[in-house]
Amino acid sequence: MAFLKKYWLAFAPPFLIVLCALVAIRIVDSIDYRNNDFFTFWLAGHMVTQGGNPYSPAQWLAGHQEFGVTWIPNQAYVYPLPLSLLYALLGRLTLKQAYIVWVALSMLMMLAALILLVSSRAGPHFGKAFIPLLVGLIFFRPAVLTLFNGQISAWLVLLLAGTAYLWGRGKWEWGSLLLPLLMLKPNLGAPLLVLLGLWLLFKRRFRSILAIAAGLLALLIIGLLQNPHWVTDYWAIGNLKVAQNLWGVPTLWGLGFLLCGHNAACTLSFVGATSLIISIGFLWLLGRRWTDISPFTLVSLAATVTLLVTPYIWTYDQLLLLLPVVDLTVALDRGRARLSLASALFLGLDILVVVLLIFDTLMDVEIFNALIPLLVLGIYVGLQTGRARKAALSASG
Repeated sequence: MAFLKKYWLAFAPPFLIVLCALVAIRIVDSIDYRNNDFFTFWLAGHMVTQGGNPYSPAQWLAGHQEFGVTWIPNQAYVYPLPLSLLYALLGRLTLKQAYIVWVALSMLMMLAALILLVSSRAGPHFGKAFIPLLVGLIFFRPAVLTLFNGQISAWLVLLLAGTAYLWGRGKWEWGSLLLPLLMLKPNLGAPLLVLLGLWLLFKRRFRSILAIAAGLLALLIIGLLQNPHWVTDYWAIGNLKVAQNLWGVPTLWGLGFLLCGHNAACTLSFVGATSLIISIGFLWLLGRRWTDISPFTLVSLAATVTLLVTPYIWTYDQLLLLLPVVDLTVALDRGRARLSLASALFLGLDILVVVLLIFDTLMDVEIFNALIPLLVLGIYVGLQTGRARKAALSASG
C-alpha cells in the first residue's frame, strides 16, 4: 500500500499538468482569445516589459490595434499596477501561448485550493468529500467563466484558501502575508481586508495586522517604482469603471437597483443601509456570539459577505464561494447529515446558477446571481441558529 501511495504521488502531478494543458488548449482553441478579458491582463504584462504605461489611453489603444483586438471595454488598464508584474513573464509569450498557460495554471490553482480546503476541514474523510466537491466545482458556472474569460478568480481563491489553511494551523503571520495580494483586485480585496482585519483587531492579533500592513506597503512601493503616479491614475480609471457598471452587478447593488425600479437615489440609500447592517451583523456575530469560530469559517463567511456588499463584481468572482461551500458541506456532514446529502449542496448550487442564468438572459442582466451568496449566507445563519437553539435546550434540560 505504501508503494502504491508513493507511485501515485510521483505520477499524479505530471499527469494533472498534462491534462490541464490539454484542456486549456481545447478551451483557447474554442474561443476568440483576442477579444477576451485575458487580453487586458496580458497586454499590461506585455507593456511593462516594454517600458510602456498601461494607464495611458493612447498607449493602451495602440496596444489593442497592434494585436488586432477590436473589443475595447476600457480606455486604459483598470487594475492596480503591481498586478501587471504577475503577467510580466506571460507578456513575453504570444497571446495564445500565454492564454493556454494561464488557463492551465487556473485549473491547477482551483484544484490546489480545493485540496487545501478539503484537507483542512474534512480530515480523515478527505477522499469521500473531495470527489463530489470536485464534480461540483467542474460544473460551477463561475469556475467555467473564470477559465473561458481568462480571469484571475482562481488565483484569489488560492490566496484565501492558503490564508485559511495557515491560520488553521496557527501560522497567523504567514497567512496574513497572503491577504495584501487580494488588493490587486480591490473591489474584492478591500472589503475582505476590512472584515478580516477588524476580526484580527478584536482578537488582538497585532502581529498579523502588522504583516498585512507590511504587505500593503510593499505593493505600494513596487507600484511607485514602476510609475510614481500609478495610484492617482488607477483611482481615476477605477472610479469610472465602478460608476459605469454599478447597477447591473450580481450583488446587493444590482438587486437593489431592480427592487427600487431603477431609481439611483433609492438604491444608494436602501443598499447602502442594507450593506452596512450585514457588515455590522457579521462583526457582531463574530465578536459577541461566535467567539470560537474556526479560521476556515471566518474566511468563508467574510468571502460570502464581501460578494454581497461590494459595489462591483461579475459572476466569475463568485468562485470565492468555493470556500463556504466546502465549509458548509463539512459542517452539514458533522451535523449528522449523510455525506452524500451534504455533498449535494454544491450540485444544488450548480443547478440554481443555471436556473438563475435563464432569468438573467431574459432580462439581459447578471443581477439574479446575487441570490447565490445570499442563499449561502442564509444557510450559515440557519446552522448557527440551530446550534444556539440546541445549546439552549441542553442547558435548560
